[in-house]
Amino acid sequence: MRALASVDGGTVKAEIEIEAPPDRVFHALTNPTELAAWWGSDDMYRTHDWTIDLRPGGKWSACARGADGSAMTIDGEYIEVDPPRRLVYTWRPSWDDYAVTTVRYDLTSITTGTRLTVTHTGFADRALAATGTGEGWKRVLEWLAEHTERHRRSNLEQPL
Repeated sequence: MRALASVDGGTVKAEIEIEAPPDRVFHALTNPTELAAWWGSDDMYRTHDWTIDLRPGGKWSACARGADGSAMTIDGEYIEVDPPRRLVYTWRPSWDDYAVTTVRYDLTSITTGTRLTVTHTGFADRALAATGTGEGWKRVLEWLAEHTERHRRSNLEQPL
């Protein structure tokens, strides 16, 4: 399934179904090594140097390098950490003049794995930024799904 995203009133909503259990998806969303492995693509940008203090009030940050060589940073603070059901944090990217928004992941167990819903708020009067962010979340969720599903398949193929 491809990711879907919509923008309404300054809120971006994106959703995808991933063939992996919620704890696996949550781990991929919160482990610095895994985040660097899947968040980005060589033809757009690659993330690196993730630091994570995974607790309410804990800080997180990452760097990224665009395909054109441009450098970017992003950081925030965890608001809610409820593995493997919910993760909420602030989002402060350099490419958006460090505007602070909030990202919420809701992970729901389904028969085939996990339904991941992202709600990204704080774009009230910035419709263009919200639209671009919605498109970005579709790509990001697809990268996450490819990564976790590839990991699941490789584990299934391991001899016992």
